[in-house]
Amino acid sequence: MFPPPLIFGVVGEEAMRYFAVARDTGVVWLRQPLDRETKSEMQVEFSVSDSQGVVKDTVNIQIGDVNDNSPTFHGQLYTVHIAENTPVGTSVYQVNATDPDQGTGGSVLFSFQPPSPFFSIDGARGTVTVTRALDYETTSAYQLTVNDMDPIFTNLPYSTNIEEDAPLGYEVRKIKAIDQDLGRPRGIGYTIISGNTNSIFALDYISGSLTVNGQLDRENPLYSPGFTFTVKGTELNDDRTPSDASVMTTFTILLIDKNDNAPKFNSSEYRVHITELAQVGFALPLFIQAEDKDEGVNSMFQVFLTGNNSDHFTISPTAVQGRADIRMRVAVPLDYENIRAYSFSLFANESMSDHVGFARIYIDLINENDNRPIFSKPLYNISLPENTPRGTSLLRIQVRLSLQHAITHCNTHTACHWITL
Repeated sequence: MFPPPLIFGVVGEEAMRYFAVARDTGVVWLRQPLDRETKSEMQVEFSVSDSQGVVKDTVNIQIGDVNDNSPTFHGQLYTVHIAENTPVGTSVYQVNATDPDQGTGGSVLFSFQPPSPFFSIDGARGTVTVTRALDYETTSAYQLTVNDMDPIFTNLPYSTNIEEDAPLGYEVRKIKAIDQDLGRPRGIGYTIISGNTNSIFALDYISGSLTVNGQLDRENPLYSPGFTFTVKGTELNDDRTPSDASVMTTFTILLIDKNDNAPKFNSSEYRVHITELAQVGFALPLFIQAEDKDEGVNSMFQVFLTGNNSDHFTISPTAVQGRADIRMRVAVPLDYENIRAYSFSLFANESMSDHVGFARIYIDLINENDNRPIFSKPLYNISLPENTPRGTSLLRIQVRLSLQHAITHCNTHTACHWITL
């Protein structure tokens, strides 16, 4: 019989608001978006239970930053008084703004929307500079709109689960970023910067559609931990060339297991020699390992022996989940004189009829000198007169030897006389 199934869960009211766990597989997914700017770290307690009890453990989850916040200007209206004869190149003001995001996502790029022929603004520092001679009689005041040039991703977070048998061309999700500039926003070009192992996914540069581009396999060690991409969104100029304004975020993908692997043994056949005197319970010196590379209930299978005299041996365990070392032991007293060699089959069967592992077992017994000579009768009785002459033949005693015992006897003595009785 199979061992009792494992049941997975998440503990605590706060944790349950944000995380859910598949009871059978233990796959964790988000119930609602996280916000690093509100809480950057969480302690989440998970549980696993069977019929014997419950085990709990705490996982420390660090929430990574994505560029999901717009900058905040310090002061919404800036009023500056300058003389009309201010020389060209003079810095007249510095705009300040902050972005709660981290790294490049927290940087702020400034621009005037629409651009001014008389003033410029340093994109990184926010310094406003006179670029053309001013004339109070022509224009006594200027109203300029400062805008952050930083594009921003929408519909965050980017995290999803897909089945490992997803076909080529399957759309995982669309990535979307927008240009925050006023007026006519520019288009965005999307690229994967890192994390796309073997180019297994493709990201459309214009539409942001992320699709499957190769054969997925959760059992592949490169893919089993899942994928974490770094995705870059770059504002495009009118001629579709990339500008200097860009933003980056991460995209996490986990593969959901499918029951696509049959259990296998670490060899197709096993051979061993053991003495016929091996006691019941003796463990045969065989390294037998059975494994199903799927996970959870998909990796459960049964192991059993079948064939002539296979009941002379036992195996354990007979129910396996994932992988196990199989131990074979002697179940009954062995006798070389009755059976000199064994040959039978070892099977690993899963619930699916075509998921079967197979191996052949060969066991040769080593003969031991464990049979004594046997007299033809347990008791010999004779009667003879008291005047029987010396040298008279009185009785013929017969002794039976097994053929193998006779061979052994001859091989261990310098001379051997064969007598047929």
